Amino acid sequence: MRIFGFIVLAFLGFSALSVGGFALKALLFPAHTAGNILQSQYDISDKTFAADNVLYNYEWFKDRYEAILATETKVETAHRAVESFQEIAGARETWTFEDKTEYSRLAAVEQGLRNHLEDLVAEYNSRSKQANRNIFQDGLIPNVLEIGSNILR
Repeated sequence: MRIFGFIVLAFLGFSALSVGGFALKALLFPAHTAGNILQSQYDISDKTFAADNVLYNYEWFKDRYEAILATETKVETAHRAVESFQEIAGARETWTFEDKTEYSRLAAVEQGLRNHLEDLVAEYNSRSKQANRNIFQDGLIPNVLEIGSNILR
């Protein structure tokens, strides 16, 4: 009987410790959460302002802006090629199969460049709106770009 009492007492003791531990964990949860939030802020700050990250993001904005300007120029050139072809080829009713094929090729090149430009601008604008990246813009380049603001439509 003594052994049975010892087992029951041990079971009740472990149960009380378990419930007590759970209660303590519930009481300390807000402090734990606050500690994690603070640690996250430190980690984000450390990663954001690491020298390599600062240089990468600054250079990315500069490089991407120049790539967008270059792509705008390519779109303008492709658009002029389409217009020039239409002027030289004359009325569409008189076009040969080869003329129609060349026009389609030129128009596809222009459309492809426009699509690529839209992708470049969308990515630039997305990164520009991210709090951990927009701090690397220096004010010499725009914060947000618009499609078609500098190219022919």
